Amino acid sequence: MSFHKLFSSNNRSTRRELFSGSGLLYVKSDDCFVPIIEGKRMGSFSLILYENRSEQLPYSFVLVDEEEGEVLKQSLGSGLSLAHCYRECSVHWLSLVDGTFQNLAFKFVDLESGGSGEIVTRKFVEMYNRCTYSMLTQTPLDVSTAQDPIYEYIGQTSTYVAPEDDYSEPTYHLDLDRERVKATGSGNVCYSESMKHNRIVVVRETQNEVQLQAHSYDANGFEGRKPETIDLKSVQTCDGALIDDLERKLLLFSVEDSHLREVDLERGEVVQQFRTPVNLQRVTYSEHVARPEPIYTCLAKDVAFNVDLRIDPRKNIIVEDGMSLADYKLGSLRKPFTCHATSANGYLVIGDGTGSVRLYTGPPGSRRKDGSHNPKTAKTLLETKVPIVDIDVTANGQYVVAVCEKFLLLMRTACGNNGEKNGFTSRMGQDKPSPLRLQPTPAQLSALGGIEALKFTSGGFDRYEGNGEVCITACSGAYLFTWSLEAAKRAEETGRTCLSQAAAVQQEVINAGAKIANRIVYQTDKDIRMAPLVREEFRETGLRHFGWRSTSE
Repeated sequence: MSFHKLFSSNNRSTRRELFSGSGLLYVKSDDCFVPIIEGKRMGSFSLILYENRSEQLPYSFVLVDEEEGEVLKQSLGSGLSLAHCYRECSVHWLSLVDGTFQNLAFKFVDLESGGSGEIVTRKFVEMYNRCTYSMLTQTPLDVSTAQDPIYEYIGQTSTYVAPEDDYSEPTYHLDLDRERVKATGSGNVCYSESMKHNRIVVVRETQNEVQLQAHSYDANGFEGRKPETIDLKSVQTCDGALIDDLERKLLLFSVEDSHLREVDLERGEVVQQFRTPVNLQRVTYSEHVARPEPIYTCLAKDVAFNVDLRIDPRKNIIVEDGMSLADYKLGSLRKPFTCHATSANGYLVIGDGTGSVRLYTGPPGSRRKDGSHNPKTAKTLLETKVPIVDIDVTANGQYVVAVCEKFLLLMRTACGNNGEKNGFTSRMGQDKPSPLRLQPTPAQLSALGGIEALKFTSGGFDRYEGNGEVCITACSGAYLFTWSLEAAKRAEETGRTCLSQAAAVQQEVINAGAKIANRIVYQTDKDIRMAPLVREEFRETGLRHFGWRSTSE
C-alpha cells in the first residue's frame, strides 16, 4: 500500500494536538490483522488527534510512522464509524486506501509504563467522542462535557463496541429487480394507502388545483389499468393526506392556508373544510393509525392539539372547558416544533429545530379515554442539540426514532428497574438510556457522494399489520435506507453497530413508507413505486477469532 505525506508546514501551525498514543497500524487480512507496513514494530506508529479550526471538518486523527512521517489522515464527521475493543487495546474503522475500503485497526501500547494500552485506548475513545459531539452540536470542545447532561445522553453514540463473539442479525433490503413503477405526472405531494381496496391514493398539485389518483395494485405490483382520478378544483394546495378507517374519506391538510379538508372518495368532492386558528405544520392520526373515530393530532409551531371531525368545525378542537389553544402554547421554545408522531394509545412525541424531543401522555388539553385531559407539559425531555427533521414512535410506545440530516437516533423510552415505566407517563430523569445512532456505511456514503450529499428528509417505522414493527426506513435524495429494528434493538443493548442497507432508485424520493405487507412504497415527483422488502441474515465473525500478526512472523 502506498502512502504520502498529507500536511504542509503551514497546515501544521494551525493544528492543536488533543491526544497522542503509540502503537502499530494494522489492516484486516483473511483471519488476522497484519501490520500495514511490513517490518514495523509495535510502538513505531503514533495516532494523534488534532483540532484544526481552519478546515471544514475541524477534527481529524493522523497516523504517524517514525520513519515516513504522517502517512494517513482520517477526518471525524465524514461518516466515520469507530469501534473499540478494550481487551485488545484497539480501535477499528473503515478507510479508503488506494481506492478501496480497508478494515484498519490501531493497537495501542503504553510505552511509558510498559503495561497494556487499555487506559490509552479509553482516553482516545473519550476524546474522539468529545470531538464528534463538539462538531454535531456546535459546542466548544473546551467546555466541560462531564457536567453536560446532553453529552451524557448522546456523547457516546459516535463509537461502538467491536464484537468479540460471532453473531448474526437480520437485515432488510429493497429488491429493485422487482421494482414496479406507475407514472403519475409531475407535481406529486404525498400518497396514502387504501389497504382494503388495494389502492394507493396519490395527491398531486397541478396548475391551480389538487388531483387525486387511485392506483390499484395486486401481489405482483401495480396493475396496468389507468388510475381513477378526482380533480378538486376548489383546492389549490396540499401538504399531506390521511385516509380514514373505512377508506372512504381522505383528510387533506395545507400548510399555506392552514386548512383541513375532508374529501369523500366515493362522491369525489370536499364534504367539509375549516381553517385552524393556528398555522399548521403537520397532521397525523391521533392513535398511530386510522381508527373508527376520526380524531387527528395537529402540530403548529408551538402547540399540538387534537381535532375531532365528528364535531361542528367551530368547536372541534379538543381542549379543557374554558381554555383555548393559546393556553397550551409552549412559550419557552427556542425554535419551532418540526414533527410529531403518536403511539397506539395516544402517546405523543414531538421534535423541534434545536434537537429537543418531548414525550407527552397526549396532546396538551386533549381528552383521555377516562374523560380526564392530558397535561400541558411533557413528561420527558430528550435533548440532542441536533435539529430533528422527522420523528416516529412504535405502536407500543417503547421506541422513538428521531431523524436528523446526517443520521437517525433510536431512543428507548422504557425506564425503571425492569422497564415497567416509560418516558411518556413518567419522568425519565437520569434513567434514560443512551440512544443508538443509525447511519449509512462508509461505502454507502461514498456511493452517495460523501457526507455532504447526505440529507435525510424523512424516516420512520413500518406500519405492517402483525406483532410489532420490523424495520426502519429513511430517505435521502435518490437513496432509500433500511435497518432491521430487531438488529437495532440488539445493537442498542450491546453497544455494537447496526448495519444499514441502501437502495439507489435513480430519482429523488419525496416520500416513503412501509404499510403494505413486505413492501416499501416510495414516491418521486413524477411517479409512485413499490418494491419487495427482503429479509436476509447477516453474519459477523467476532474479533476473538482474529489474530494479530507480529512483524517477525
